[in-house]
Amino acid sequence: MNKKNVLIITPSLNPKDNISGISSVTRLLLEHNKGINYVPFLQGKKDAEHRGLKWLLKQIMTPFHLLKCLSKNSIDIAHFNIGFEPFSLIRDIIIYYLLIVKSYPVILHIHGGRFVKTKPTNKLLRYIIYYFLKHADEILVLSELEKSFLCNLYNVQQNNVYVLPNAVQPSNISFSDKPIDARFSILYLGRIDKNKGLSEILVSLSELKALGEDFEFNLCGVGNDRDWFVEECRKRIGDRLIDNGLVYGDEKLKILKCSHVFLLPSYFEGLPMAMLESMNNFVVPVVTSVGSIPEVIKSGENGFLVSSTADITDVLLKLIKDRALLGKLSVAVKETINRSYSLDSYLEKLNDLYMTLKK
Repeated sequence: MNKKNVLIITPSLNPKDNISGISSVTRLLLEHNKGINYVPFLQGKKDAEHRGLKWLLKQIMTPFHLLKCLSKNSIDIAHFNIGFEPFSLIRDIIIYYLLIVKSYPVILHIHGGRFVKTKPTNKLLRYIIYYFLKHADEILVLSELEKSFLCNLYNVQQNNVYVLPNAVQPSNISFSDKPIDARFSILYLGRIDKNKGLSEILVSLSELKALGEDFEFNLCGVGNDRDWFVEECRKRIGDRLIDNGLVYGDEKLKILKCSHVFLLPSYFEGLPMAMLESMNNFVVPVVTSVGSIPEVIKSGENGFLVSSTADITDVLLKLIKDRALLGKLSVAVKETINRSYSLDSYLEKLNDLYMTLKK
């Protein structure tokens, strides 16, 4: 049987350029979904890219690049990845419109965003969202919770929405490789942005230091607020900060292996790939109850859901002092990944969906 040719919309394929969840998922698909012929189309901003004149000109040319891509390739399906955020919606509507006008079957893959849970007050944004949803052949969301919000807010038919949580490739490390009794290591992995709860992290880490607790804070990532955050960390916790910059491949796996807690008190999320990758390596998540996270994390069973700096500090103190509990939770988070977020199951479900669509 001939392979399906799937146009997939993604910000980047290079981990040096972009650490978004969409990029991570796309790289997994291209590497492991060998039954599909993917044609990547890059749409979005690189992490280190500034929105200046050069970036604006690139956006103006994007529809023409898409038309050229479509003319050069025989495309069966468009796999359109997007987060329901204001800028993404406005930026992506033109290329989405072109795909619809040219009658390509479209899978709209929604990776969270504030407008999954809350309808925008802006009329233009509401119109754009309705257009995206109305013209998609199939809609993918990250959890049953997101499906419920989407259907109730925007009157989407339940049978047009499929739940496909993010997945990760199985880790090769075992629990015996985990240094549970070593110096307590707190990990931040992802885009360094104030909406990720950076201020709350600073307060809690400062409190741990004031209490005389021994820990290290592994900071991994890039983003608009990186310089500010690094400076504040150095002021407040000194040499407890280990600034790794952007990590990927073996370097990232090495840091995951020695980390105990994944800390992400974010204000908005979908289903963070960095959280799943951490859990896949026995790292216990301490996260806020946003997006699809509460469908994965059951507080006290396979991580902790927190809502304040006091919560964060209390949980970190508990895990620093009770390494038996830390070990128990480390095993539980890995079991969660093995049970519900395996890559093989993800690819099987996605390919079944691809096969139902015809141009």
